[in-house]
Amino acid sequence: MGNKWLALLLSVMLLLSVACGASAMTAGTYSATVNAMHGPMTVEVTVSEDKIEKVEVVSNVETPGLIDWPMREIPAAIVENQSLAVDVVSGVTVSSRAILSAAKAALEQAGADMDALNEPLEKTVPEDEELTADVIIVGGGGAGLAAAISATEQGASVILIEKMGFFGGNSIVSGGIYNCPDPDLQDYADITSSLDSLVEEALAEEPVDELHAQVQATVREQFEAYKQTDKHVFDSAEWFALQTWNGGDKVGSLSHLLFFAERAYPTLEWLESMGMEFADVINSASGSLYMRTHTSVMPNGTGYFKAFESTLATRGDLFTALMNTEGKSLIMDGDKVVGVEAVARDGHKVTLHANKGVILATGGFAGNVELRQQYCESEKWPDLSAKVITTNMPGVTGDGIFMAQAAGAELINMDQIQLLPYANPVTGATSDITLTYSASMYINKNGERFVREDGRRDEMSLAIIAQPDGLMYTLFSADAVPAPATGKTLGDKTVAYYLDNHLAGYVQAETLAELAETLGMDPAVLQKTVDDFNSYVAGEAEDPYGRVTFTKQLVTGPWYAYPRKPAAHHTMGGVNVDTDTHALRADGSIIEGLYCAGEITGNLHGANRLGGNAIVDFCVFGRVAGENAAQGK
Repeated sequence: MGNKWLALLLSVMLLLSVACGASAMTAGTYSATVNAMHGPMTVEVTVSEDKIEKVEVVSNVETPGLIDWPMREIPAAIVENQSLAVDVVSGVTVSSRAILSAAKAALEQAGADMDALNEPLEKTVPEDEELTADVIIVGGGGAGLAAAISATEQGASVILIEKMGFFGGNSIVSGGIYNCPDPDLQDYADITSSLDSLVEEALAEEPVDELHAQVQATVREQFEAYKQTDKHVFDSAEWFALQTWNGGDKVGSLSHLLFFAERAYPTLEWLESMGMEFADVINSASGSLYMRTHTSVMPNGTGYFKAFESTLATRGDLFTALMNTEGKSLIMDGDKVVGVEAVARDGHKVTLHANKGVILATGGFAGNVELRQQYCESEKWPDLSAKVITTNMPGVTGDGIFMAQAAGAELINMDQIQLLPYANPVTGATSDITLTYSASMYINKNGERFVREDGRRDEMSLAIIAQPDGLMYTLFSADAVPAPATGKTLGDKTVAYYLDNHLAGYVQAETLAELAETLGMDPAVLQKTVDDFNSYVAGEAEDPYGRVTFTKQLVTGPWYAYPRKPAAHHTMGGVNVDTDTHALRADGSIIEGLYCAGEITGNLHGANRLGGNAIVDFCVFGRVAGENAAQGK
């Protein structure tokens, strides 16, 4: 009997040891630092003698918003399971594994049983399931969440599926910028040069059709009235639409753009009603071509998703999100779309029935090398192979476009792609860009300017590709960023952080000559480049590259620079839709029950998307799609 009790005791002790691989640890708090996706990450682990009490990421330089998901889920899973054998957050795998690696190093310091902590967890695959809601949404990026909010505003029930483990798609890693006319900020904006020539040039064009002529006539009347005032910046919905259409080489639909531009400001107010915060100054973001850019107070696209998620949290049972669930095909009832077939990450099937409509909001395919080569390689972009980095998240691969096509939708403008000029040359990230806006300049490795910094993104990208090593530097001074300890990057880290940690190629020098030497440039060449630039800012000479947006001369050290390279960023082609977001067949007829919004559509941006228009696109048309689907309209 004693032997049986001893055996039982040993068995219990063994089970406890396996279940709690943290046994025999030295109580305390331990930390470890590892290299993550974009730089160092430090994790702290607090343990008792037999339990992991807490895991926390205390510092990192990962993309804001995106890192929030693994920071929240992986530490919680480690503590709940008392294990390191927990799932990574799909789509954020590098950052997820960095958290696990740092936690492992900290637990090793604590003396934990690492074999037990790495023992695979038992998992059971759920049975296949069928679910029904008024509206089914495929895609948890900006368009999908905007649609969910709009649909639930109408009282409709919504099930949203997202194949990754986080909300946000490409939108969460965007610049967070939003274009729209806004007289309160534009009328007397701080700008040292006139934008009137841009309007005059557009009005002088020979109209290509009746609608073009009508829009020109409206803008001309508005512009003449503006010229009788002392205001600094002219703008209107019609001018916004016309400039966007022209900026895309008239490939997009002007009627769609008029709808888009008219609703841009009311949609900004809708966002603000949910808690979205914008800075109280207007800017001209790179590639926006005009002073109508609103900048998010929070880094990257995080402000939008904070507003979206907090709003959806108030919807109760009306909103359900299924993460790690990938839409595979649309369910048809004759010619009508009535649902979605999906598969969860664990392999079980999910059949979703829509009482009123299905919304596809799955984004584009700029990160899908095979598709961008198939559709977008051209005389303009002869090489879109894997050698071209991308800003895109791994889950945005164009799936929804072909789901819609299989249901009969027409695809348009599939050959149109945009490269972003100023991505990190190694990672493709944009969160490490310093927020200097129009108070910086682009130089090549010889220290020379070679393109207008406020021009079209495609023209800037092509110009950079033509430079030595296909590379440029963004150059700015203390005039733009008075102190590196307070100057912020898009991802809300300071310039000093990048300098101190030798990240993203940032360099600093007290004088321009010293900076030139650091970068291997001729100091005299770089000095002349800066002197010429300052003469354009002062209005003493005309910029030979045609830049029109200037705010500051660059004269005061310290001086800063960091390298940039074009990256595949946004596809402008996709599903043909009307302004109510109905998917259309080639004959123009509506596919009943199917709506599309965001980058999945192909009507709006044409051959070149203006910087700051993508968020307007997904907010305006995501909102429209949700409302119309909820009403079965």
